[in-house]
Amino acid sequence: MDVNNIKKYFDEMIVTLSDEDKDSPNISFLRQCVVDSINNNTVNILCKGELAKNYIEQNIIADIRNFISKKAEQNIEISIVVDQNIEIDEIEYSEEEQSIPVKTNTTNSSSFDSINYSGLNRYYKFDNFIRGTTNNFAVAASIRVSEQPGKEYNPLYIYGGVGLGKTHLIQSIGNTFLENNPNSRVIYIDGSSFREEFVSGIMSKRANDFKKKYRSLDMFLLDDLQLLETAQETSKELFDIFQALDSKNKQMVFVSDRPPKELQNIEARLKNRFEKSLILPIEPPQFETRLAIIEKKLQDYSTTIDKKIIEYLAQNITTDIRKLEGAIKSYLSMRDIMNITPNLEECIDKEIFKNYITTNTSIKNMTVKSMIKSIAKYYGVEESEILGQSRSKHITRIRHIAMYITSIYSGKSTTELGLEFRKDHASIIFARDKISEKKKTDLHISNEIDALIASI
Repeated sequence: MDVNNIKKYFDEMIVTLSDEDKDSPNISFLRQCVVDSINNNTVNILCKGELAKNYIEQNIIADIRNFISKKAEQNIEISIVVDQNIEIDEIEYSEEEQSIPVKTNTTNSSSFDSINYSGLNRYYKFDNFIRGTTNNFAVAASIRVSEQPGKEYNPLYIYGGVGLGKTHLIQSIGNTFLENNPNSRVIYIDGSSFREEFVSGIMSKRANDFKKKYRSLDMFLLDDLQLLETAQETSKELFDIFQALDSKNKQMVFVSDRPPKELQNIEARLKNRFEKSLILPIEPPQFETRLAIIEKKLQDYSTTIDKKIIEYLAQNITTDIRKLEGAIKSYLSMRDIMNITPNLEECIDKEIFKNYITTNTSIKNMTVKSMIKSIAKYYGVEESEILGQSRSKHITRIRHIAMYITSIYSGKSTTELGLEFRKDHASIIFARDKISEKKKTDLHISNEIDALIASI
């Protein structure tokens, strides 16, 4: 075996996996590695740190071995070695390498091959999707669709903000369906790629091939539907595909960042059909769910971090699961590269999580009086009511929220805040802790406070 060929195969494997999902943790860790040498039939791969080594050995070493063995046409073994001094060069890929087709549904040998690939990433499964009160219904419906396609919930329409797991969910539907029906025709694609493929079909005079491909599916999974808002011709073609699949009871799942009624310039007939489908929102996860997501990501990376840091991330990254993962990677990278284990105070001091925190950082530059004024305006009450002695349930609740927010963001001690609110420090602590606990378990108040902070 020639080491240069092995390096080429390794780079080719990274390209192939990137085509499946460039954001997969597999890609992040493989790009921290280089092929070093070959001893007998063992390929020695160097990586930056123990985290990468542990992850690769526990999750993808078999895939590396199988891929390179197949390319080299002989059985090889893989040895992962830590070397913090290696330099990782940015890999440059040729056009030929970049166009390597991905065939996720490798068990299928039928005419589905003419579709080329399902577009699904096998990582996305229901088993590794963290369920919570804000997504439980959407998950349950998705599982039902994957097991009983084309029946109760067809089409299924899921919507929500960025980084809430919509793509994970829609691909889990496809993967589960294909596991149960390996010879079925399934395509997962996003709105932008769908539009490009449609335009390419017209330009190359293969529009009929495009129509035949999508109208012969057993399951059609379209992500980022909102990207078709500026593509009216593509939207009209999508309606025709919708009609063809619906007439044959073939399952369709659509994902967007907003409900159908808020979509603009989408074919009216198609929009009308969406509004008659099962429409399910995914909301930002609650505190406990965010904790579970962090724990699952750490499990995927085969590592742990301090509980205080985990709770800090769950408390301060509230609207985007991808940012949670980014913050974890930021911490682990510093730990491995700098060979240190910073505690929470050091993380905050070094601003490790600065780019991931989703709460409004400008609030930290405000005075306590300005915060109280903004909170009073938000709720439509007078500042004097918040600072007064009223014991009405409504005012007391707002006062407690104001004490919580100023305690978290002002940098003032509870004694100093007591003077601002004309209370003792024990009252500030009581209000702060009460609202903090409610935020963890009460979705309504959690979303309310997040919205309030974002408005300040």
